[in-house]
Amino acid sequence: MVMDISTGEEGRLAALNRLAAALVAPIESFDHILELARIAIAPFVTISIVDRSAEIVLAAAGVEYKRVERNKSLAALCISLKQPISIYDVKSDPCCAELECRPGGAAVGAFLGMPLVTPDGYVIGTLSMMDSKPRQFDDQDMAMASHLSKLVMSELVSHQPSDVDYLTGALTRSSFRTEVDREYARALRYDRPATLVFVDVDGFHRVNSAFGAEIADEVLKSVANRAAECLRSTDHLGRLGGEEFGMLLPETMAYEASQCAERLREEISGLRFRFSGKVVSVTASFGVAPFDPRLRSPIQWFAQADIALYESKKVGRNCVSFAALPQDANPVGDESEATESLGVH
Repeated sequence: MVMDISTGEEGRLAALNRLAAALVAPIESFDHILELARIAIAPFVTISIVDRSAEIVLAAAGVEYKRVERNKSLAALCISLKQPISIYDVKSDPCCAELECRPGGAAVGAFLGMPLVTPDGYVIGTLSMMDSKPRQFDDQDMAMASHLSKLVMSELVSHQPSDVDYLTGALTRSSFRTEVDREYARALRYDRPATLVFVDVDGFHRVNSAFGAEIADEVLKSVANRAAECLRSTDHLGRLGGEEFGMLLPETMAYEASQCAERLREEISGLRFRFSGKVVSVTASFGVAPFDPRLRSPIQWFAQADIALYESKKVGRNCVSFAALPQDANPVGDESEATESLGVH
């Protein structure tokens, strides 16, 4: 399937990915913000983010629901309009005719949605306040809702980890290497499968030269977003430098990792970027390196994925290649070598 890319949407998703690590555990301060909103504005309140396909509720008071398809979500209206939304009566408003008006089983009368805006201007979610009956939200309600939405965003940013690449939302190279180091030791000790996959955008420097840094950044955001969306919560995505990414897949056999890589390869080759009346497309090459106990260190595992990636480049790009275990690979001599830090790559 060919996908036309909205550059704003890819940047928004990258901003959401940067905050993803902050959303792993509940944020206690959200409970206080919800309670303030219930007392001051409306009885039903939710804090939610909106990804490519759905609204995902992070915290709620007075109503229980966790996920609504994006094309059915009231909160997603704030994403599309990028501004606060006040609706007197959801059931009678034409713009809500196709939307979910009973989230968690509670019928919504009035709705007030305040966008959650990142410091760089992306709307990643919504603070939603709802009443069971139609009503008008006044200026005081709007002012309080705006203040509370900024508090929510401030809390999210304060929980944002420092080990995330700002452009793409992937882990930084050093943080990704730490995860590879850790997984190598775990897989070796417990005799468990794991696979390392390297991804490199083909011809990226030509895109950068021909269309400039702005469209090149959108390409990187799109590739990282698609990679993050195909991974599980236990997997790790890192930006290794420039246009190269790494995916660490614990508890994953080589053939399973290759299926993931192939799906991502097809997704990337189907992306289309419109820029100054021209259509830009890219492909990506993949190197797959399954863990093997004969690998002497995590550095060698890292190198195996790099060699496999080079093979994909050598045979014509836009393909998936596997690493072969080096002939001189020997069993690991002692456990300390298994936790050796990765060197400069």
